Amino acid sequence: MHETWEKLARDIHFTRPGCTAYAILDAALLDIPEYGRAIRSEVPPVRAGSMRELASQFGIPVPSLAETVSEYNAACTGDVSRFDETRKDGLATAPGLWPQKSNWARPIARAPFLAWPLVGAIAYTFGGIATDADARVLGGDGPIRGLYAAGEITGHFHGTAPNAVAMLRALVFGRIAGRSALLSV
Repeated sequence: MHETWEKLARDIHFTRPGCTAYAILDAALLDIPEYGRAIRSEVPPVRAGSMRELASQFGIPVPSLAETVSEYNAACTGDVSRFDETRKDGLATAPGLWPQKSNWARPIARAPFLAWPLVGAIAYTFGGIATDADARVLGGDGPIRGLYAAGEITGHFHGTAPNAVAMLRALVFGRIAGRSALLSV
């Protein structure tokens, strides 16, 4: 999952600069109790009574949106009566669709249609201060005397994001930094 959202964010931001991607859902979302708790946007969705109307609100060709939604709907091959928003339900899309859904895949078919803009956001640092195995901050000429770093400031990941890695890095390198600082006195 982490790799998927990172690839998607990179695609939106770097491959298609100046473009906006949208998460498009249908009225089935409104049937989910407290669905708003899962929406991580301060922007209200664009609402439309048809795909044609939705496309016109975004200024995109109707055939393009219709084709994209049709491809997605065709990839939703599971029994939608198995849908369960409270657990991984296995309603996956067929292979070949990217990003492939592994759960909660239902066709987009019932108005109103809702669309939220997707933007890349900084959730983690992808770079940071270079450190060595003793958590010493590295400058152009090697370790900087008396300067140590641990946690988010040292960067995070690139290409994958195992859960809780930021806390683990902070714990491990924080301990190393403390020990190294103590031994250097």
